[in-house]
Amino acid sequence: MQILLDSDCLIQALENIDGSAILNLCRQEGCNGWVSSTSVPAILEGTKATRAEVQTLLQSLAVLTPTAHDVDLALEAQEPFSATLLAHLVKASGLDAVVTLKPENYSGLSVEALTPGQLQEKLDAPLPPVKEVRLLDITASYHQILNEVEKEMAETMRSGYFILGPKVAKMEERMASYCQAKYAVGVSSGTDALLIALMAAGVGPGDEVITTPYTFFATAGSIVRTGAKPVFVDINDITFNIKPEHIERCITPKTKAIIPVHLYGQCADMDPILQLAEKNGLRVIEDSAQSIGSEYKGKPSGSLGDMGCFSFFPAKNLGGFGDGGMVTTNSEELYNELKILRVHGSEPKYYHKVMGGNFRLDALQADVVSAKLNFLEEWTEKRRKNAQTYHKLLKDAAMTPFVQLPPEVFPRHVYNQYVLRAGKRRDELRAFLNKNGIGCEIYYPIPLHLQECFKSLGYKEGDFPESEKAARETLALPISHEVNRRQQEYVVEKIQEFFLGE
Repeated sequence: MQILLDSDCLIQALENIDGSAILNLCRQEGCNGWVSSTSVPAILEGTKATRAEVQTLLQSLAVLTPTAHDVDLALEAQEPFSATLLAHLVKASGLDAVVTLKPENYSGLSVEALTPGQLQEKLDAPLPPVKEVRLLDITASYHQILNEVEKEMAETMRSGYFILGPKVAKMEERMASYCQAKYAVGVSSGTDALLIALMAAGVGPGDEVITTPYTFFATAGSIVRTGAKPVFVDINDITFNIKPEHIERCITPKTKAIIPVHLYGQCADMDPILQLAEKNGLRVIEDSAQSIGSEYKGKPSGSLGDMGCFSFFPAKNLGGFGDGGMVTTNSEELYNELKILRVHGSEPKYYHKVMGGNFRLDALQADVVSAKLNFLEEWTEKRRKNAQTYHKLLKDAAMTPFVQLPPEVFPRHVYNQYVLRAGKRRDELRAFLNKNGIGCEIYYPIPLHLQECFKSLGYKEGDFPESEKAARETLALPISHEVNRRQQEYVVEKIQEFFLGE
Protein backbone atom coordinates (compact mmCIF):
# COMPACT_ATOMS: atom_id res chain seq x y z
CA MET A 1 0.00 0.00 0.00
CA GLN A 2 0.99 3.60 -0.59
CA ILE A 3 0.04 5.58 2.53
CA LEU A 4 0.26 9.26 3.45
CA LEU A 5 0.97 9.74 7.16
CA ASP A 6 -0.79 12.49 9.08
CA SER A 7 1.36 14.58 11.41
CA ASP A 8 -0.29 13.07 14.50
CA CYS A 9 1.07 9.61 13.58
CA LEU A 10 4.54 11.02 13.07
CA ILE A 11 4.51 12.91 16.35
CA GLN A 12 3.68 9.64 18.07
CA ALA A 13 6.37 7.82 16.08
CA LEU A 14 9.03 10.27 17.28
CA GLU A 15 8.51 9.04 20.84
CA ASN A 16 10.18 5.76 19.82
CA ILE A 17 11.47 5.73 16.24
CA ASP A 18 13.00 2.24 16.39
CA GLY A 19 9.95 0.70 18.03
CA SER A 20 7.27 2.73 16.27
CA ALA A 21 4.43 0.50 15.08
CA ILE A 22 3.53 2.75 12.15
CA LEU A 23 7.14 3.07 10.96
CA ASN A 24 7.62 -0.68 11.25
CA LEU A 25 4.60 -1.11 8.99
CA CYS A 26 6.18 1.27 6.48
CA ARG A 27 9.33 -0.82 6.56
CA GLN A 28 7.42 -3.91 5.44
CA GLU A 29 7.45 -5.06 1.86
CA GLY A 30 4.34 -3.81 0.13
CA CYS A 31 3.85 -0.71 2.30
CA ASN A 32 5.40 2.64 1.38
CA GLY A 33 5.07 5.64 3.68
CA TRP A 34 4.76 9.22 2.47
CA VAL A 35 4.60 12.51 4.35
CA SER A 36 3.59 15.98 3.18
CA SER A 37 6.22 18.69 3.62
CA THR A 38 3.44 20.88 5.05
CA SER A 39 3.23 18.52 8.04
CA VAL A 40 6.76 19.32 9.20
CA PRO A 41 5.88 22.51 11.20
CA ALA A 42 3.17 20.61 13.08
CA ILE A 43 5.60 17.79 13.80
CA LEU A 44 8.25 20.18 15.14
CA GLU A 45 5.71 22.02 17.32
CA GLY A 46 4.05 18.86 18.63
CA THR A 47 7.12 17.00 19.85
CA LYS A 48 10.19 17.48 21.98
CA ALA A 49 12.28 15.70 19.35
CA THR A 50 15.29 17.51 17.93
CA ARG A 51 15.47 18.64 14.34
CA ALA A 52 18.06 15.94 13.70
CA GLU A 53 15.60 13.31 14.96
CA VAL A 54 12.89 14.71 12.67
CA GLN A 55 15.35 14.55 9.76
CA THR A 56 16.09 10.93 10.60
CA LEU A 57 12.37 10.22 10.63
CA LEU A 58 11.82 11.83 7.23
CA GLN A 59 14.73 9.91 5.68
CA SER A 60 12.77 6.68 6.10
CA LEU A 61 9.78 8.15 4.22
CA ALA A 62 9.19 9.86 0.89
CA VAL A 63 8.28 13.53 1.15
CA LEU A 64 5.51 14.99 -1.03
CA THR A 65 5.64 18.71 -1.69
CA PRO A 66 2.28 20.24 -2.65
CA THR A 67 2.18 22.57 -5.63
CA ALA A 68 0.64 26.04 -5.45
CA HIS A 69 -2.34 24.58 -7.30
CA ASP A 70 -2.76 21.89 -4.64
CA VAL A 71 -2.78 24.58 -1.96
CA ASP A 72 -5.33 26.68 -3.88
CA LEU A 73 -7.70 23.72 -4.17
CA ALA A 74 -7.45 23.04 -0.44
CA LEU A 75 -8.10 26.71 0.38
CA GLU A 76 -11.20 26.78 -1.83
CA ALA A 77 -12.79 23.83 0.00
CA GLN A 78 -15.08 24.24 3.03
CA GLU A 79 -13.43 21.49 5.07
CA PRO A 80 -10.38 22.11 7.32
CA PHE A 81 -7.33 23.05 5.26
CA SER A 82 -4.85 20.45 6.56
CA ALA A 83 -7.13 17.45 6.12
CA THR A 84 -8.36 18.69 2.74
CA LEU A 85 -4.81 19.15 1.47
CA LEU A 86 -3.74 15.67 2.57
CA ALA A 87 -6.85 14.12 1.04
CA HIS A 88 -6.12 15.92 -2.23
CA LEU A 89 -2.48 14.76 -2.21
CA VAL A 90 -3.57 11.14 -1.76
CA LYS A 91 -5.82 11.39 -4.81
CA ALA A 92 -3.44 13.43 -6.98
CA SER A 93 -0.45 11.19 -6.23
CA GLY A 94 -2.26 7.89 -6.68
CA LEU A 95 -1.85 6.83 -3.03
CA ASP A 96 -4.19 4.41 -1.29
CA ALA A 97 -5.03 6.04 2.04
CA VAL A 98 -4.16 8.58 4.70
CA VAL A 99 -3.16 7.09 8.06
CA THR A 100 -4.14 9.14 11.09
CA LEU A 101 -4.95 8.85 14.78
CA LYS A 102 -8.16 10.82 14.12
CA PRO A 103 -9.94 9.45 11.04
CA GLU A 104 -13.00 11.52 11.92
CA ASN A 105 -11.09 14.60 10.69
CA TYR A 106 -11.45 13.19 7.17
CA SER A 107 -15.17 12.47 7.23
CA GLY A 108 -16.83 13.99 4.20
CA LEU A 109 -13.60 13.91 2.19
CA SER A 110 -13.11 11.52 -0.72
CA VAL A 111 -10.22 9.61 0.85
CA GLU A 112 -9.84 6.42 2.84
CA ALA A 113 -8.68 7.34 6.35
CA LEU A 114 -7.20 4.50 8.41
CA THR A 115 -5.90 4.26 11.94
CA PRO A 116 -2.55 2.47 12.36
CA GLY A 117 -4.48 -0.53 13.68
CA GLN A 118 -6.72 -0.63 10.63
CA LEU A 119 -3.66 -0.40 8.39
CA GLN A 120 -2.14 -3.33 10.28
CA GLU A 121 -5.31 -5.36 9.64
CA LYS A 122 -5.18 -4.60 5.92
CA LEU A 123 -1.53 -5.60 5.69
CA ASP A 124 -2.13 -8.80 7.69
CA ALA A 125 -5.09 -9.81 5.52
CA PRO A 126 -4.50 -12.42 2.80
CA LEU A 127 -3.25 -10.80 -0.36
CA PRO A 128 -5.76 -10.74 -3.21
CA PRO A 129 -4.93 -12.99 -6.15
CA VAL A 130 -2.75 -11.46 -8.87
CA LYS A 131 -4.86 -10.49 -11.86
CA GLU A 132 -2.55 -8.08 -13.67
CA VAL A 133 1.17 -7.85 -14.39
CA ARG A 134 2.28 -4.84 -16.36
CA LEU A 135 5.11 -5.16 -18.84
CA LEU A 136 6.53 -1.98 -17.33
CA ASP A 137 5.34 -0.02 -14.29
CA ILE A 138 7.49 3.10 -14.24
CA THR A 139 5.58 4.79 -11.41
CA ALA A 140 6.21 1.86 -9.05
CA SER A 141 9.67 3.29 -8.26
CA TYR A 142 8.54 6.83 -7.52
CA HIS A 143 8.55 6.28 -3.76
CA GLN A 144 12.23 5.37 -3.98
CA ILE A 145 13.41 8.05 -6.39
CA LEU A 146 11.07 11.03 -6.09
CA ASN A 147 12.99 13.07 -3.55
CA GLU A 148 16.34 12.55 -5.30
CA VAL A 149 14.79 13.54 -8.63
CA GLU A 150 13.01 16.58 -7.18
CA LYS A 151 16.23 17.79 -5.54
CA GLU A 152 18.18 17.61 -8.80
CA MET A 153 15.40 19.18 -10.88
CA ALA A 154 14.75 21.99 -8.40
CA GLU A 155 18.44 22.95 -8.50
CA THR A 156 18.27 23.13 -12.30
CA MET A 157 15.06 25.17 -12.36
CA ARG A 158 16.56 27.66 -9.94
CA SER A 159 19.82 27.88 -11.88
CA GLY A 160 18.37 28.60 -15.34
CA TYR A 161 20.76 26.13 -17.06
CA PHE A 162 18.19 24.10 -19.00
CA ILE A 163 20.25 22.81 -21.95
CA LEU A 164 23.73 21.31 -21.40
CA GLY A 165 25.46 23.21 -18.58
CA PRO A 166 26.90 21.96 -15.28
CA LYS A 167 24.22 19.34 -14.56
CA VAL A 168 24.81 17.62 -17.90
CA ALA A 169 28.58 17.77 -17.33
CA LYS A 170 28.15 16.21 -13.88
CA MET A 171 26.01 13.40 -15.31
CA GLU A 172 28.55 12.80 -18.10
CA GLU A 173 31.36 12.38 -15.57
CA ARG A 174 29.36 9.92 -13.50
CA MET A 175 28.23 7.92 -16.51
CA ALA A 176 31.74 7.74 -17.96
CA SER A 177 32.95 6.37 -14.63
CA TYR A 178 30.09 3.86 -14.45
CA CYS A 179 30.82 2.60 -17.98
CA GLN A 180 34.60 2.62 -17.35
CA ALA A 181 35.11 4.94 -20.31
CA LYS A 182 37.27 8.05 -20.32
CA TYR A 183 34.56 10.31 -21.74
CA ALA A 184 30.79 10.59 -22.08
CA VAL A 185 28.75 13.03 -24.15
CA GLY A 186 25.09 13.58 -23.32
CA VAL A 187 22.82 13.89 -26.37
CA SER A 188 19.15 14.33 -27.18
CA SER A 189 18.14 10.67 -27.63
CA GLY A 190 19.45 7.17 -28.15
CA THR A 191 18.77 7.54 -31.85
CA ASP A 192 20.79 10.75 -31.99
CA ALA A 193 23.58 8.99 -30.08
CA LEU A 194 23.88 6.55 -32.99
CA LEU A 195 23.66 9.30 -35.57
CA ILE A 196 26.28 11.57 -34.00
CA ALA A 197 28.61 8.59 -33.43
CA LEU A 198 28.40 7.71 -37.12
CA MET A 199 29.07 11.36 -38.02
CA ALA A 200 32.07 11.46 -35.68
CA ALA A 201 33.36 8.28 -37.34
CA GLY A 202 33.24 10.08 -40.70
CA VAL A 203 30.49 7.88 -42.14
CA GLY A 204 28.74 9.48 -45.10
CA PRO A 205 27.39 9.01 -48.63
CA GLY A 206 28.87 6.00 -50.42
CA ASP A 207 29.98 4.28 -47.22
CA GLU A 208 28.70 0.98 -45.85
CA VAL A 209 28.05 0.06 -42.22
CA ILE A 210 27.58 -3.55 -41.14
CA THR A 211 24.92 -4.30 -38.55
CA THR A 212 22.09 -6.69 -37.66
CA PRO A 213 18.58 -6.74 -39.14
CA TYR A 214 17.14 -7.91 -35.81
CA THR A 215 17.10 -4.70 -33.78
CA PHE A 216 15.14 -1.49 -33.26
CA PHE A 217 14.72 0.65 -36.36
CA ALA A 218 17.05 3.42 -35.14
CA THR A 219 20.17 1.30 -35.66
CA ALA A 220 19.79 1.08 -39.44
CA GLY A 221 17.77 4.28 -39.75
CA SER A 222 20.70 6.31 -38.38
CA ILE A 223 23.02 4.76 -40.96
CA VAL A 224 20.70 5.81 -43.78
CA ARG A 225 20.41 9.33 -42.36
CA THR A 226 24.17 9.81 -42.86
CA GLY A 227 23.78 8.85 -46.52
CA ALA A 228 25.49 5.49 -45.97
CA LYS A 229 24.16 2.01 -46.71
CA PRO A 230 23.33 -0.54 -43.99
CA VAL A 231 24.69 -4.01 -44.73
CA PHE A 232 22.96 -6.69 -42.70
CA VAL A 233 24.43 -9.81 -41.09
CA ASP A 234 22.33 -12.55 -39.50
CA ILE A 235 22.17 -13.24 -35.76
CA ASN A 236 23.18 -16.00 -33.38
CA ASP A 237 20.12 -18.14 -32.65
CA ILE A 238 20.84 -18.25 -28.90
CA THR A 239 21.81 -14.67 -27.99
CA PHE A 240 19.92 -12.87 -30.81
CA ASN A 241 23.06 -10.78 -31.35
CA ILE A 242 25.03 -10.34 -34.58
CA LYS A 243 27.02 -13.41 -35.60
CA PRO A 244 30.69 -12.37 -35.88
CA GLU A 245 31.66 -15.20 -38.27
CA HIS A 246 29.28 -13.77 -40.88
CA ILE A 247 30.74 -10.27 -40.78
CA GLU A 248 34.02 -10.77 -42.62
CA ARG A 249 32.46 -11.83 -45.93
CA CYS A 250 30.39 -8.62 -45.95
CA ILE A 251 33.40 -6.30 -45.65
CA THR A 252 34.12 -4.36 -48.85
CA PRO A 253 36.31 -1.37 -49.72
CA LYS A 254 33.24 0.78 -48.92
CA THR A 255 32.83 -0.55 -45.38
CA LYS A 256 33.48 2.16 -42.79
CA ALA A 257 32.13 0.78 -39.52
CA ILE A 258 30.43 -2.09 -37.68
CA ILE A 259 27.51 -1.57 -35.29
CA PRO A 260 27.04 -4.60 -33.02
CA VAL A 261 23.82 -4.37 -30.98
CA HIS A 262 23.85 -5.63 -27.39
CA LEU A 263 20.27 -6.80 -27.66
CA TYR A 264 17.94 -7.32 -24.70
CA GLY A 265 20.73 -6.52 -22.22
CA GLN A 266 23.39 -9.07 -23.24
CA CYS A 267 26.63 -8.08 -24.97
CA ALA A 268 27.44 -9.31 -28.45
CA ASP A 269 30.56 -11.46 -28.88
CA MET A 270 32.96 -8.54 -29.17
CA ASP A 271 36.47 -10.03 -29.40
CA PRO A 272 36.16 -11.36 -32.98
CA ILE A 273 34.33 -8.18 -34.02
CA LEU A 274 37.08 -5.96 -32.65
CA GLN A 275 39.73 -8.14 -34.30
CA LEU A 276 38.00 -7.85 -37.68
CA ALA A 277 37.72 -4.09 -37.25
CA GLU A 278 41.38 -3.68 -36.41
CA LYS A 279 42.41 -5.90 -39.32
CA ASN A 280 40.33 -3.86 -41.79
CA GLY A 281 40.68 -0.37 -40.30
CA LEU A 282 37.01 -0.08 -39.31
CA ARG A 283 35.28 1.79 -36.50
CA VAL A 284 33.18 -0.18 -34.01
CA ILE A 285 30.14 1.63 -32.63
CA GLU A 286 28.33 -0.29 -29.89
CA ASP A 287 24.55 0.04 -29.86
CA SER A 288 24.22 -0.17 -26.08
CA ALA A 289 20.71 1.27 -25.88
CA GLN A 290 19.45 -1.83 -24.02
CA SER A 291 22.59 -2.78 -22.15
CA ILE A 292 23.58 -0.19 -19.55
CA GLY A 293 25.56 -2.09 -16.91
CA SER A 294 26.03 -5.27 -18.94
CA GLU A 295 29.51 -6.75 -19.34
CA TYR A 296 31.58 -8.74 -21.81
CA LYS A 297 34.43 -10.66 -20.20
CA GLY A 298 34.47 -8.22 -17.29
CA LYS A 299 34.39 -5.05 -19.38
CA PRO A 300 31.26 -2.86 -19.40
CA SER A 301 29.10 -2.24 -22.43
CA GLY A 302 30.09 1.05 -24.02
CA SER A 303 33.79 0.67 -23.21
CA LEU A 304 34.63 -2.00 -25.78
CA GLY A 305 34.46 -0.30 -29.19
CA ASP A 306 35.42 3.13 -30.46
CA MET A 307 32.12 4.53 -29.17
CA GLY A 308 29.12 3.26 -27.20
CA CYS A 309 25.61 4.62 -27.72
CA PHE A 310 23.05 4.63 -24.90
CA SER A 311 19.39 5.56 -24.63
CA PHE A 312 17.63 7.17 -21.66
CA PHE A 313 14.15 6.50 -23.05
CA PRO A 314 11.82 6.06 -20.03
CA ALA A 315 11.34 2.31 -20.63
CA LYS A 316 15.07 1.58 -20.42
CA ASN A 317 16.79 0.18 -17.31
CA LEU A 318 18.10 3.71 -16.72
CA GLY A 319 15.45 5.99 -18.18
CA GLY A 320 14.72 9.68 -17.98
CA PHE A 321 11.36 11.45 -17.94
CA GLY A 322 11.59 11.92 -21.72
CA ASP A 323 14.11 11.43 -24.50
CA GLY A 324 17.84 11.48 -23.88
CA GLY A 325 20.98 9.58 -24.78
CA MET A 326 24.74 9.37 -24.39
CA VAL A 327 27.87 8.44 -26.30
CA THR A 328 30.90 7.03 -24.49
CA THR A 329 34.43 6.83 -25.88
CA ASN A 330 38.04 6.38 -24.78
CA SER A 331 39.32 8.59 -27.59
CA GLU A 332 39.99 12.24 -26.81
CA GLU A 333 39.80 13.03 -30.53
CA LEU A 334 36.33 11.48 -30.87
CA TYR A 335 35.21 13.12 -27.62
CA ASN A 336 36.10 16.57 -28.90
CA GLU A 337 34.45 15.83 -32.25
CA LEU A 338 31.24 14.66 -30.57
CA LYS A 339 31.01 17.80 -28.45
CA ILE A 340 31.32 19.99 -31.56
CA LEU A 341 28.85 17.97 -33.61
CA ARG A 342 26.12 18.13 -30.93
CA VAL A 343 26.00 21.95 -31.15
CA HIS A 344 25.56 22.26 -34.93
CA GLY A 345 29.30 21.80 -35.54
CA SER A 346 30.04 25.10 -33.84
CA GLU A 347 33.52 25.74 -32.38
CA PRO A 348 33.79 28.43 -31.15
CA LYS A 349 30.17 29.56 -30.92
CA TYR A 350 28.76 30.77 -34.26
CA TYR A 351 31.81 29.50 -36.20
CA HIS A 352 31.17 26.31 -38.18
CA LYS A 353 33.88 24.24 -39.87
CA VAL A 354 31.69 21.09 -40.01
CA MET A 355 28.00 20.28 -40.30
CA GLY A 356 26.62 19.08 -36.99
CA GLY A 357 23.13 19.01 -35.54
CA ASN A 358 21.03 19.95 -32.55
CA PHE A 359 21.90 16.94 -30.40
CA ARG A 360 22.01 18.73 -27.05
CA LEU A 361 20.74 17.07 -23.86
CA ASP A 362 18.28 18.89 -21.60
CA ALA A 363 19.60 19.43 -18.09
CA LEU A 364 16.31 18.23 -16.58
CA GLN A 365 16.76 14.83 -18.23
CA ALA A 366 20.34 14.71 -16.94
CA ASP A 367 18.92 15.41 -13.46
CA VAL A 368 16.62 12.40 -13.65
CA VAL A 369 19.36 10.12 -14.96
CA SER A 370 21.79 11.29 -12.26
CA ALA A 371 19.22 10.67 -9.53
CA LYS A 372 18.25 7.24 -10.83
CA LEU A 373 21.87 6.20 -11.35
CA ASN A 374 22.11 5.94 -7.54
CA PHE A 375 19.71 3.00 -7.72
CA LEU A 376 20.78 1.36 -10.98
CA GLU A 377 22.93 -1.41 -9.50
CA GLU A 378 20.19 -2.36 -7.03
CA TRP A 379 17.60 -2.43 -9.81
CA THR A 380 19.89 -4.43 -12.10
CA GLU A 381 20.42 -7.10 -9.46
CA LYS A 382 16.65 -7.32 -8.96
CA ARG A 383 16.18 -7.82 -12.71
CA ARG A 384 18.83 -10.51 -12.72
CA LYS A 385 17.18 -12.19 -9.72
CA ASN A 386 13.81 -12.01 -11.50
CA ALA A 387 15.38 -13.70 -14.52
CA GLN A 388 16.65 -16.57 -12.36
CA THR A 389 13.21 -16.86 -10.77
CA TYR A 390 11.62 -17.17 -14.22
CA HIS A 391 14.21 -19.80 -15.16
CA LYS A 392 13.38 -21.90 -12.10
CA LEU A 393 9.60 -21.44 -12.28
CA LEU A 394 9.45 -22.32 -15.97
CA LYS A 395 11.65 -25.37 -15.50
CA ASP A 396 9.67 -26.53 -12.47
CA ALA A 397 6.46 -26.08 -14.47
CA ALA A 398 7.89 -28.35 -17.21
CA MET A 399 7.70 -25.55 -19.77
CA THR A 400 11.12 -25.99 -21.37
CA PRO A 401 9.78 -28.34 -24.09
CA PHE A 402 7.50 -25.48 -25.16
CA VAL A 403 9.61 -22.35 -24.64
CA GLN A 404 13.33 -21.63 -24.94
CA LEU A 405 14.71 -19.64 -22.02
CA PRO A 406 17.22 -16.80 -22.57
CA PRO A 407 20.70 -18.02 -21.54
CA GLU A 408 23.39 -15.80 -20.07
CA VAL A 409 26.23 -16.47 -22.49
CA PHE A 410 28.35 -13.45 -21.53
CA PRO A 411 27.97 -12.43 -17.89
CA ARG A 412 26.58 -10.06 -17.01
CA HIS A 413 23.19 -9.94 -18.72
CA VAL A 414 21.06 -7.01 -17.44
CA TYR A 415 17.72 -8.20 -18.88
CA ASN A 416 16.36 -5.04 -20.43
CA GLN A 417 13.93 -7.67 -21.72
CA TYR A 418 13.34 -11.31 -20.75
CA VAL A 419 12.71 -12.89 -24.14
CA LEU A 420 11.41 -16.40 -24.69
CA ARG A 421 11.16 -18.38 -27.87
CA ALA A 422 7.61 -19.70 -28.02
CA GLY A 423 7.70 -21.33 -31.47
CA LYS A 424 4.76 -21.31 -33.85
CA ARG A 425 2.26 -20.57 -31.07
CA ARG A 426 3.89 -17.28 -30.08
CA ASP A 427 1.00 -15.08 -31.24
CA GLU A 428 -1.58 -17.33 -29.58
CA LEU A 429 0.40 -17.24 -26.33
CA ARG A 430 0.65 -13.46 -26.45
CA ALA A 431 -3.10 -13.09 -26.96
CA PHE A 432 -3.79 -15.52 -24.09
CA LEU A 433 -1.44 -13.69 -21.70
CA ASN A 434 -2.91 -10.30 -22.65
CA LYS A 435 -6.41 -11.66 -22.04
CA ASN A 436 -5.27 -12.62 -18.53
CA GLY A 437 -3.89 -9.16 -17.74
CA ILE A 438 -0.23 -9.93 -18.45
CA GLY A 439 1.72 -7.35 -20.43
CA CYS A 440 4.07 -8.84 -23.00
CA GLU A 441 5.64 -7.56 -26.19
CA ILE A 442 7.11 -8.73 -29.48
CA TYR A 443 10.56 -7.29 -30.15
CA TYR A 444 10.62 -7.18 -33.21
CA PRO A 445 7.84 -8.57 -35.45
CA ILE A 446 9.43 -7.64 -38.80
CA PRO A 447 13.22 -7.71 -39.21
CA LEU A 448 14.70 -4.61 -40.80
CA HIS A 449 15.67 -6.19 -44.13
CA LEU A 450 11.95 -6.85 -44.78
CA GLN A 451 10.75 -3.37 -43.82
CA GLU A 452 9.24 -1.50 -46.74
CA CYS A 453 11.47 1.55 -46.31
CA PHE A 454 14.58 -0.64 -46.87
CA LYS A 455 13.23 -2.28 -50.01
CA SER A 456 15.85 -0.51 -52.14
CA LEU A 457 18.60 -2.48 -50.37
CA GLY A 458 17.53 -5.53 -52.36
CA TYR A 459 17.09 -8.02 -49.53
CA LYS A 460 14.33 -10.62 -49.63
CA GLU A 461 12.66 -13.11 -47.31
CA GLY A 462 14.99 -15.98 -46.53
CA ASP A 463 18.20 -13.92 -46.67
CA PHE A 464 18.56 -13.89 -42.86
CA PRO A 465 16.73 -16.97 -41.59
CA GLU A 466 17.68 -16.66 -37.91
CA SER A 467 16.49 -13.05 -37.72
CA GLU A 468 13.25 -13.99 -39.46
CA LYS A 469 12.71 -16.96 -37.15
CA ALA A 470 13.34 -14.83 -34.06
CA ALA A 471 10.84 -12.26 -35.32
CA ARG A 472 8.23 -15.03 -35.62
CA GLU A 473 8.91 -16.81 -32.32
CA THR A 474 10.05 -14.42 -29.58
CA LEU A 475 8.00 -12.90 -26.77
CA ALA A 476 9.13 -10.65 -23.90
CA LEU A 477 7.71 -11.15 -20.39
CA PRO A 478 7.54 -8.57 -17.54
CA ILE A 479 11.03 -8.48 -15.98
CA SER A 480 11.55 -5.03 -14.47
CA HIS A 481 12.77 -4.59 -10.90
CA GLU A 482 9.21 -3.69 -9.84
CA VAL A 483 7.93 -7.21 -10.67
CA ASN A 484 7.58 -9.44 -7.59
CA ARG A 485 7.62 -13.20 -7.20
CA ARG A 486 3.83 -13.54 -6.85
CA GLN A 487 3.44 -11.79 -10.19
CA GLN A 488 6.05 -14.04 -11.79
CA GLU A 489 4.29 -17.11 -10.43
CA TYR A 490 1.06 -15.87 -12.00
CA VAL A 491 2.78 -15.34 -15.36
CA VAL A 492 4.25 -18.85 -15.35
CA GLU A 493 0.95 -20.34 -14.15
CA LYS A 494 -0.79 -18.81 -17.17
CA ILE A 495 1.94 -19.99 -19.57
CA GLN A 496 1.53 -23.49 -18.16
CA GLU A 497 -2.26 -23.22 -18.50
CA PHE A 498 -1.86 -22.19 -22.14
CA PHE A 499 0.37 -25.11 -23.12
CA LEU A 500 -1.03 -27.87 -20.87
CA GLY A 501 -4.55 -26.72 -20.09
CA GLU A 502 -6.08 -26.19 -16.65
